[in-house]
Amino acid sequence: MLSLQVQAQRTISSSEIIEKINRGETVRYENVEIEGVLDLTDLENRQLVKKDNKWFGSDSEQYESQVEVSLTFVKCTFRDDVLAYYNDDNRTFIANFEDDVVFSQCSFLRDSEFKYSEFPREADFSNSIFEENANFKYAEFERGPDFSQCVFEEEANFKYAEFDDQPLFAGVVFEDDANFKYANFPDGVSFEGSVFNELANFKYSKFSEPLNLDNAVFNGDEDFKYTKINGKDFTTYLLKNR
Repeated sequence: MLSLQVQAQRTISSSEIIEKINRGETVRYENVEIEGVLDLTDLENRQLVKKDNKWFGSDSEQYESQVEVSLTFVKCTFRDDVLAYYNDDNRTFIANFEDDVVFSQCSFLRDSEFKYSEFPREADFSNSIFEENANFKYAEFERGPDFSQCVFEEEANFKYAEFDDQPLFAGVVFEDDANFKYANFPDGVSFEGSVFNELANFKYSKFSEPLNLDNAVFNGDEDFKYTKINGKDFTTYLLKNR
């Protein structure tokens, strides 16, 4: 039965997904493998949004694409990079998401880049595995994103991330560095049962109560320097609530 199930899995090209997005069609896949780099920054609606002229050196340009349809991937495997951000010399390319984004029970075998991306609706990455770097630096989440039960095998970078609603990091395993430096958390964030096996970097980050750190395990180094909760010293709070 297992052999038959494996044979029944379908492999699709990343270009098929891009074509659907460009046609304005809702994207939904379950139990498929995606081959080829999924470059969400190169949509038909991509526009130049900023150009900085420099006195010395080359000009810098920023291009943005808008993913206007909902994306749903359940139990999918991404064999190549998933890009909502990349930088090419002095050109930066970013993808923003206008509708729901679901990557539930998925496997990211290569890098996943969501730096600077905006998520105004649902963002669900629950129960997914990130085998390479997961970059959410500067990402903005208007609704509480769900990263519960995820496994990050390489660095999970949420530096400068903005969370406007309750994010879930419950039961997450951080095998490598977890970088939440300068991140801004609202009340209700949960790291319950999460495991930090390397550096847990929360330097300069801000929390508001209630905060759930029940059964969180810190096996590596911790950096809570200048971290605040409700404007007060976080290290004192952490010692009292462990």
